[in-house]
Amino acid sequence: MIAGLPRAGSTLLCQILSSNPEFHVTPTSGVLDMLRAMRSIYSQNPTWRAQDRLKLYENFKMGLQGFVDGFFHDAKVVFDKNRGWPSHLLMLDTILDNDKSKIIWLYRDPAEIISSIEAQHQRTILMENMDEGSAPGAFMTLDRRIGTYANADGLIAQPVEMLKDAIEMGYFNRIFFVKYYDLTNNTQKVMNDIHEFLGEPKFEYNIEELKQLTWEFDGIYNYKFLHKIKEGKIEYKKGDYKLEPKFIAAINERFAALNNFILNGDPSALLNLPPQTPSEDTGAVTQPDKPKNPFIAPGTMTPPPDKQAN
Repeated sequence: MIAGLPRAGSTLLCQILSSNPEFHVTPTSGVLDMLRAMRSIYSQNPTWRAQDRLKLYENFKMGLQGFVDGFFHDAKVVFDKNRGWPSHLLMLDTILDNDKSKIIWLYRDPAEIISSIEAQHQRTILMENMDEGSAPGAFMTLDRRIGTYANADGLIAQPVEMLKDAIEMGYFNRIFFVKYYDLTNNTQKVMNDIHEFLGEPKFEYNIEELKQLTWEFDGIYNYKFLHKIKEGKIEYKKGDYKLEPKFIAAINERFAALNNFILNGDPSALLNLPPQTPSEDTGAVTQPDKPKNPFIAPGTMTPPPDKQAN
């Protein structure tokens, strides 16, 4: 499964993975939405509620499993892209009768993400954001737009909450974290690490002549969120819009817990754990409840100062 922050390289990763003939890679997928819709009907539809649904529970589960198996019947290894997967792993495990599914979670500096979103908003200023009709005040000013993206139900904060839930549910070791900077600057190494995490044989990707192989129609998003890559050599691209320092400071403060976890390997603030404290014996900083994941390297390959959003 492919999940994580928006504008963090998921479309790019999908194109890279798609060049491997052993992999089936989706654009943003409705498979999770379909499973949730069927679950909702089974839970709320009066006709179903008139039956003994616990007695039919296994039948319903097998029906959902049949949908997944049938939808991907011709695929060997599936990468299904949906930011909602981290908070639905238990449901997926139950449907598939196994716990083998894994998640690739993409991270990018939240200030860069908002810079990218704002740049495209301004390029398409004659069209509204999709949510602007129902909440026009939320997009009235730059300050409000940033607040809308960063609030608890916002585009950037929601994936963080779902990641937190997945970790608290015990799925940490089934999540592989990919930093956008690493993906664009050390592509083959990142891909090798992904293959190792998934238990798949290594594959030499053509990072000099990448082609777009999965597509999404961006008109559905009023062209505010593009899913088209620049074909050819993979290159790092920072946010297009120059945010004022006060906004960068506010964004950094809002997502400090996430940044500290991804960049420094410290989950205490993200998971509301006690802060790390020096050991009485050695003076070293320890955190007994800190998740262990060999595929997240604290502090590696973070953008140098001249590459960070400004």
